Amino acid sequence: MPMSSAAAQFAEIPISPATPGSDDPLQSAGPPAVAFTAEAPEIDGVLEEVWDAGTRLPDTWRQVLPDEGAAPSQRTDVFLMRDDRNLYVAIRCHDTEPDRIVARGLQRDTGIGADDHVVVLLDPKRDRRTGYTFAMTPRGARYDARIVNGREDSDWDAIWDGRSSIDETGWTAEFVIPFRTISIDPDATEWGFNAQRIIRRNNETDRWAAADRDIAFNSVAEAGVVGMFGDIDQGAGIDVRPYGKFSWEQEDDSSASGTAGVDVFWRVTPSLTFVGTVNPDFAETEVDQRIINFSRFSVRFPERRDFFLEDAGYFNFGGIRSTPAPFYSRRIGLSPQGQPETILGGLKLTGTIGDVSIGVLDTVMGDEVEPAGRNYFAGRALVNVLEQSSIGVVATSGNPLDGRSNQLVGADFNYATNDLAGGRTLTANAWFQQTFTGGDEIDAADASAVGLRFSYPNDVWSVGGGWARIGADYFPALGFANRIGIHEFFGNARRRWRPENELIRSVDVGANGFWVTGLDMATQSLRLDLDVPRVQFERGDTAFLRVGVQQEVPDQDFLAAGTLLVPAGDYLWPTISTGFETTSRDPFEIGGTAGWSGYYGGSRVELAGNARWQPEASFLLSGGLAWNGVELDTGSLETVLASGRVNFYFSPLVSWENLVQYDTQSGTIGVNSRFRWALRDGQEIFIVYNQNVEADDLAFTIARHEIVAKIGWTFSF
Repeated sequence: MPMSSAAAQFAEIPISPATPGSDDPLQSAGPPAVAFTAEAPEIDGVLEEVWDAGTRLPDTWRQVLPDEGAAPSQRTDVFLMRDDRNLYVAIRCHDTEPDRIVARGLQRDTGIGADDHVVVLLDPKRDRRTGYTFAMTPRGARYDARIVNGREDSDWDAIWDGRSSIDETGWTAEFVIPFRTISIDPDATEWGFNAQRIIRRNNETDRWAAADRDIAFNSVAEAGVVGMFGDIDQGAGIDVRPYGKFSWEQEDDSSASGTAGVDVFWRVTPSLTFVGTVNPDFAETEVDQRIINFSRFSVRFPERRDFFLEDAGYFNFGGIRSTPAPFYSRRIGLSPQGQPETILGGLKLTGTIGDVSIGVLDTVMGDEVEPAGRNYFAGRALVNVLEQSSIGVVATSGNPLDGRSNQLVGADFNYATNDLAGGRTLTANAWFQQTFTGGDEIDAADASAVGLRFSYPNDVWSVGGGWARIGADYFPALGFANRIGIHEFFGNARRRWRPENELIRSVDVGANGFWVTGLDMATQSLRLDLDVPRVQFERGDTAFLRVGVQQEVPDQDFLAAGTLLVPAGDYLWPTISTGFETTSRDPFEIGGTAGWSGYYGGSRVELAGNARWQPEASFLLSGGLAWNGVELDTGSLETVLASGRVNFYFSPLVSWENLVQYDTQSGTIGVNSRFRWALRDGQEIFIVYNQNVEADDLAFTIARHEIVAKIGWTFSF
């Protein structure tokens, strides 16, 4: 596709790069001001003459990888414009070898990292803590995320638009980001801004500002600055999203039903959003990935439902990623056995008020949940302190696990800085939680949890560690804790070398481990793993060798994989594993791992492999297979877990995705097929087919069918 005359004109303008080593080349003459336009550009992936009136950002691009601080191998130009309602961004990615541009993906929010792509970062309030990222590939696949208190929430989905195109001198991406989509401080005259480009065939990362390996791209504190002046129109700030659904199911009998519901989004202020839902439905959500559990502890499955995923980052607490989490949204609307329960309605308020970030969630359950009309509540608040740190509180109320009343309160301090020598990063967290169950008094039970952690996650050296004490009566009914009555100590350290070698990009050697004891300091679990080493090759392939030791002291018998008896006792064994993964820049990629361990007085062999083939943007075939062989004094066990995907992408807005899963423990094959047609963001049609097949010695019996058709539409005011 030929470039427009404006694109050709821009391509010929010589631009001198910023002087290496200059203190702040972006701010030497003040931040560039975003130009106002009365004529909105056509968002088609082709630069038109209207962009001639836009703001062209200075060429301060530098490599982050592979050669930190070096000039990029290809030139990139960024143009900005705005009107009353939208911010427009155009990125021209020059390429001297356009036939080598890697561009296969079309799916929204997944797989974008395997292709060439560009990412835009915005901090509309210039608070150095919160922001947004918007990304696009040369074929128009899109990704978006919200950044809340330094953590990226990729489950956030915004209403915005973008197009891209490839031509004989590179490719172009055009973004239109409505002001109503993002939280804005209307009085802010400067926005944080950054842009990043990935050239996949070189595994090259180029960045407009903060081109430093020790600084993550989503670090809004280190973003550049652009001037933003003039009125901003966010409309009435109200979105109404009704849906209608028809479903047919056949198991022992067949049945058909229809239902409807509505979500209402109201931007109370430019930085505070209220969401109300009536009869929410999650039929289009992809099923969970199956897991065979070889441990004696419960598995924490990820949240997949949109209502709970949107703005989930506002409920993060104390840097805790798994356990003990004070709030785990999958407790709501799912029984302890994982079966869906009716949610009559819910309310959510998220955003910021001045220097305070808040998250409030309240839901009311249907009559089948006893006692009828059960209410679940979670609240979170964070106050900004220092440059990038915060102090917060959390509270929950409700108990979906049993009939007792349950409440939790907690507080945390979260420290972050990017101002260490050389621009390095340090984070630390301290937190406390207290639960109240069935009217227990604070001093009547050991129902508290407390913890500390720190992280120094930098390129050459990465070090982290922490400690937690979880009381014997701690019970977060709306949270998640896989064991109580313990002390836990954990840590990690990693040293990275970047040799001057045409084949090897980096070599990592490191260790990580944890030690869990009872409150009497008697060992319950101990594990230490050593990476010796982990290697990344210039092609992008990786390989590792890991050795370690593990100790487990179960105080009662349990069933490994739900089948094989493991007696109580004190077990110590060595572990060894190795693996590899080929680069994602090729149409065909494979990976595999192999491991051996002693495993509770016996032995365990693990073999796993995966493959992914995407010869064209419209077709993806992938699969995974894991085999485990366990030998114990009490018997032996072999398990197989297999999955496969066959996906078709007709455009970035139309897709048909199919997932098949099988495991020997359930003896069933599950099929999940989803067709999605999005006329635009917020206006979607789904057709979902689920099937469960019982597999017994190659005799297959269909146990259940389900077909769901759902349409959702957004009306904005």
